[in-house]
Amino acid sequence: MNVFKSLFSGISNDYKCYAKAANSNIKPLFKIHYYCNVIFRLSHFFYKVKLLPIAKILWGFNRIIYSVDIDPGAELNGGFALIHGIGVVIGRYVMSDGMFLIYQGATLGGNNDKESIYNGVLLRQPYIHDNVTIGINAVVLGPIVIESNVVIGANAVVTKNVIANSIMVGNNKVLKNGN
Repeated sequence: MNVFKSLFSGISNDYKCYAKAANSNIKPLFKIHYYCNVIFRLSHFFYKVKLLPIAKILWGFNRIIYSVDIDPGAELNGGFALIHGIGVVIGRYVMSDGMFLIYQGATLGGNNDKESIYNGVLLRQPYIHDNVTIGINAVVLGPIVIESNVVIGANAVVTKNVIANSIMVGNNKVLKNGN
């Protein structure tokens, strides 16, 4: 069944992301927030098979125990790592297709019910590509696309699309643009 494959590939991709961040294949087993990812993956699995009460119980567990709010509906397919994840919020319609790191206090979510279309996909919240780092207390809002190899600095506010190989700081300010 496809949802089982999605569950195990998500857990595997998360493990690879933690291993890459830690420069070790064994250290992710000792990272407390890796288990937060596993709980999110289980919550997402139950969301997909329409067992919403179980999905919400697991979501609540992550909120209470780890202080991390990742909606079970988020499509985080490429793997992600929470680095000191306390206070992280990831909304229901956030999507990713590549690995990304997210630091404490960061928020990924919507912007007043705005919508856009990207490659035939309806976006309501950020779409994140591969090798993205989202810094401490960064806020990424709206139906925007964060392309590959982007760093979003601490306390940055991003409400516009970000091209590949960029560094974002402040309020939609590009420190480094493109190549």
